[in-house]
Amino acid sequence: MSSFPRRIIPLILIIMGNFCFGQYSISGYLDTPKKNKRVYLSLLNFDELTSISPDQIITSTLTDSLGYFSFGGSLLSDKHALYRIYANVDEDVEGVQKYDMPDLKNFHNFIFSNKDTIVFEKNQKFWFSSYSNTNPVDKEWNGYGSYVDKLRDEFSDFSNQEMIKQTTSQFLSELKSFTIQKETHPLTTLVLLGSLPPNVVKNDLNDDPDFYTNLEGNLEDYYENSFYALQYRNYLLDLYKAETEEDFSFFKKTSYGLAIISLLLLAIIVFLILKLKQAKTIAQVPVDFSLTTQEEKVAELMMDNKSNKEIASELFISLNTVKTHIRNLYAKLEVSNRTEFVEKFKNHPRD
Repeated sequence: MSSFPRRIIPLILIIMGNFCFGQYSISGYLDTPKKNKRVYLSLLNFDELTSISPDQIITSTLTDSLGYFSFGGSLLSDKHALYRIYANVDEDVEGVQKYDMPDLKNFHNFIFSNKDTIVFEKNQKFWFSSYSNTNPVDKEWNGYGSYVDKLRDEFSDFSNQEMIKQTTSQFLSELKSFTIQKETHPLTTLVLLGSLPPNVVKNDLNDDPDFYTNLEGNLEDYYENSFYALQYRNYLLDLYKAETEEDFSFFKKTSYGLAIISLLLLAIIVFLILKLKQAKTIAQVPVDFSLTTQEEKVAELMMDNKSNKEIASELFISLNTVKTHIRNLYAKLEVSNRTEFVEKFKNHPRD
């Protein structure tokens, strides 16, 4: 998705915030040696759980001298949305940092609205790791989060691509069952869907289009045909586009293959036709040569499939004489064996 929609999202939120009557509250504590640390709040697209960019930032604040921070007001939308709170580990580094390691994590993703309150409590292990959020959709999403984490660990252990594919398909199947049975909020379904490889979703889209059509309708109803509803629509269009490009690429490769095969077959056919014409020409053109009376007799007996010994007996000549006549016949007809001689002698004009 282009950066243009991301740039206008904060503006949309500000405009929507003017019509909102709720008051959100985000507060917490960062246990860092240096106080007055910058804390950022970002708005995310549904498939941006792992990506980080300055374009996502909508506001920021500093921790006070004790390490506490807070955001508040009516800037956010009343609609549930996906947010990230984070702080750079190194303040001197330009841009944004994102660490997600066993011993270091500097961010937290959560679902929130203008009516909600979230408090990040002091935690010495990770920043933002202990919190309480009043948003019901965030609770719903995290209720399925442990399974997502488990699958992510399994993916990292697999070296067999087929096993990864099977596990991902299993996750998608259970995700769909979960969202249908629990009647989850469409944003919960969307965020979980966005954590999967697009090719897995694309394959399932062909097998179960109703699930994705219903999700699109629910998103359009809740977000009034804007925001995540538009993102999801573009997401589906990209999947259809990718499938079309794959089909076109396959068709193009197949066409190239068939074209090459056709050219080879055509070349073979032309070669065989030329050879056939050449053979017919050789067979049909009378050979102009003169034979002695004795050579004519030997040739006629050869045409009757007589052996050299039989020819010698019938003509009352020696076997060596027969062989001499045959050598002379081969030389005059420009052939090298009896089979070629018989074929060529057929066209020898008779007086």
